[in-house]
Amino acid sequence: MFGRVNVNKLKEERNLAKIFALLNHRRPYIRAEALIAYFELNRDNPEELKRLKPLLNDKEPMVRTRCALLFARLGDRDVIDDLLDIISSGTVAEQIEVLRLLPHFYSKDDPKVTQILAIALKDKKQSVQGEAIKTIGEMGIETMAFYLLDFINHPNSKIRFDTVVALGRTKNPIAIDALIGSLTDSNAEVRKAAEEAIKNIGDERGLKALKDAPFMLMVKNMNESVAKRLTTVINIGKQKSECGLPLLHKACYDEYKNIRLEAIRSIATLRSDLSIPTLIELLNDKYYDVRIEAIRALSRYNSETALNAIKKAINDPNTNVRAEAKRLYSAMSLRLSSKNEIKFNI
Repeated sequence: MFGRVNVNKLKEERNLAKIFALLNHRRPYIRAEALIAYFELNRDNPEELKRLKPLLNDKEPMVRTRCALLFARLGDRDVIDDLLDIISSGTVAEQIEVLRLLPHFYSKDDPKVTQILAIALKDKKQSVQGEAIKTIGEMGIETMAFYLLDFINHPNSKIRFDTVVALGRTKNPIAIDALIGSLTDSNAEVRKAAEEAIKNIGDERGLKALKDAPFMLMVKNMNESVAKRLTTVINIGKQKSECGLPLLHKACYDEYKNIRLEAIRSIATLRSDLSIPTLIELLNDKYYDVRIEAIRALSRYNSETALNAIKKAINDPNTNVRAEAKRLYSAMSLRLSSKNEIKFNI
């Protein structure tokens, strides 16, 4: 039925009839080329473009995907479920194309858009995660700031930078503590972006921190030598300086083990519930003595969440960690049950 075809030539000739006929070609790549050509020639003709909709059900995934991505450029919400499929199982290039289309053609208030972004953040490929982070920032989706916090201490400085910028654009005050911590990031660009993000959010607590001379001196020291960072971390605990808590949380990801250890000890002194998630993360630290210190810090809380984390540590591969977890789990269980019993009797 079809001989050798040159879709580009037909496009130059604006031969719509022949291009449309090629949408039924037996070769998928010809159908895809014809689809793109027909779409581009009729971009301003919605009625003609409707004739392409059947290709959303083409037997070839490549053709279906290309059709969905073309209609996405029109902000067509009928293809939003197709975009969900692409973000879940498409190629990296297709996933990134979806993420780059969202800010230009879809609303940040669309729940399907946030679903697409949530899936992308959980993707195993760093390039997809990074693009999702940038998209959230570009769209200014305040409700997704919570999910971005998972990337604030990412090993890749580019991911940390994009996360800090995105958090600033969401304008969600939930990010302030994390951004204050990022003022001491090992990367200068991240530090600068964190300061701009705090200003962009405009939360009073963040702005006050930037103007607080003693606090900013702590920040300065945390950006200098190992010895200065170590001394600063210890002093925050000794002085029970709660304003330094975000700096301690950031110090828990320092490349030097001794700084992480002292940060945990200072956190244990301050005993803020805000520190529990960070301490739980440290139960996966590569050094067993850091994991032990995290268990000891968690045991100082009157929290079921902390107790359950210590319980999980009983299965740690290191015998010393297991022993400490068992000992403190028993003591903490007894303490919490006694507290609950007193409350119940009252």
